[in-house]
Amino acid sequence: MNPYSRFGLVSNTVSAAAILSVLAAVGPQFMTALEASTAASGGSMLTTIGGAVVVMVVFWIAMTEAIFPMLFRLNSVRKMILGKYYFEGTWLQSEKGEDHQRLSVIDIQPKGKSFIFSGYSLNEKLEIESNSLIEFSKLDWPFMTYKYRNSLSDGADGKRDGVGEIQFEMNRAAARRYNGFVQYIRSDARLRIEGAKLTSNREVKNLRTLQGRQKVFQKYWDLFFNASVHKIGIVQRAPAPVAMPAAPVIHESVSPVIRTPETDSVVIERRTSTVTSESKDAIVPRRRASDWATRQADRTQDKYDQPASKKTSQSVK
Repeated sequence: MNPYSRFGLVSNTVSAAAILSVLAAVGPQFMTALEASTAASGGSMLTTIGGAVVVMVVFWIAMTEAIFPMLFRLNSVRKMILGKYYFEGTWLQSEKGEDHQRLSVIDIQPKGKSFIFSGYSLNEKLEIESNSLIEFSKLDWPFMTYKYRNSLSDGADGKRDGVGEIQFEMNRAAARRYNGFVQYIRSDARLRIEGAKLTSNREVKNLRTLQGRQKVFQKYWDLFFNASVHKIGIVQRAPAPVAMPAAPVIHESVSPVIRTPETDSVVIERRTSTVTSESKDAIVPRRRASDWATRQADRTQDKYDQPASKKTSQSVK
C-alpha cells in the first residue's frame, strides 16, 4: 500500500463532491431556465448541455491540478492526509560496513502528490564523500526500494549508481526510525544503514552552518558508532614552558687585610651572600659594625708599621 495514493484520492473525491454539490444546488433551476430559453429561441438544448459539461471538466482539472497541489505543499495538510505514514523531513543516516563508517544527511521533501529523496554523506573527518538523488522509488509501506545516483562520482570508481531498500518502523505514531541497506550496482558489498529523524528544529537549522553541522554530527556519530568524530579546525598546541627558578648568584666580598702582630701574616675573610637575580626586591647585604671596627684598626696599624719599615731599610743600607 502506497500512502501517497491518498493525495490523488483526496483531490478527486473533493473535486467530485464540489461539482455534485453545485449540480444539486443549481441543477433544477438551470434545467428549468434552459427549457424556457430553448423553447423561446428555438436553440438546441444539446449544445447548452455540452457547454455546461465543458465548464465542469475545466473546473475539475483546475481543482485537481492547480488548487489542490498548492494546498498539498502545506505540512499541516500533508500530515493530516498521511497520518502515521508521514515521514517527510530531515533524517540522519549511518552507513556501516567493513572498514566503512559514514553519516548522511537525508532530506525527504514534498513534491505535490509525491516526495523528493536526496542527501549527502560525510566521513569521520566531516569531509563530503558523495551526493545522492533518487531517480526511482517504490513505496509499499513499510518498505521502500529506490535507485539513486551519486553526482560526485564520474563512474570510474563504480560508485555512481546504487540501489537501496529501507523499512520504516511501524507504530501508531509517525515513523521516527528506519533501517535497511544500500549497495552500489558494480559492487557486491552491502552497507547496513540506520536512520533517525531529526525532531528538533534547532538541530535542523544547525545543519545549515559549518559550526552547527559539526555539533550535530559529533552528537549522532557517538550515538550511531559509539565513537567520537574528529574535530576540525582545532590545533593542538604544546603546553607553555614552565618558568624555572633562576639559579642563585653568589657574590663574594673580600674584607680588608688584617695583620696580626704575632705572626705578621695576612688574613683574608670571605663572606658569601645569595641573591636571586630574578627577584625585584633583592636584599643588598650590609656590612656589620664589627667590619667597620676592623677596618679602622687596620688603618691605625698601618700608621705604626710604616715608620718601622723605613728604619729597617736605612739600617740595611
